[in-house]
Amino acid sequence: MPERLSDLDPDVQTMLRDLMQDDYGSLLQTFLQDTDRRLCQLHESLHRRNWEDFRQAAHSFKGSCGNMGALALSLACQQAEEAARNADANAAAHICNLIDQLCLRIRPRLTCHN
Repeated sequence: MPERLSDLDPDVQTMLRDLMQDDYGSLLQTFLQDTDRRLCQLHESLHRRNWEDFRQAAHSFKGSCGNMGALALSLACQQAEEAARNADANAAAHICNLIDQLCLRIRPRLTCHN
């Protein structure tokens, strides 16, 4: 269950801060902008029941989340991919709502480090 995972892996965040140094804030901003775009893609493709677009958006978002150490979001995106593969509208809607909640939960934690 994504809800039980840590929102952000502190080791990944430390590594990114050390690696990016002065550009860490830009990385966070890019991730947050990408998050907004991915959420729109997920909702639009779910509304249209375009399972391939939904799966692709979830897959791309999963990679971004993994790179940022957003563990719960990454797992939720993996579950969204599975829902799309099964064309399961109920599961997709549920996991899309969960992804929204997880994004809202991590946003303040990322912006306070910016």
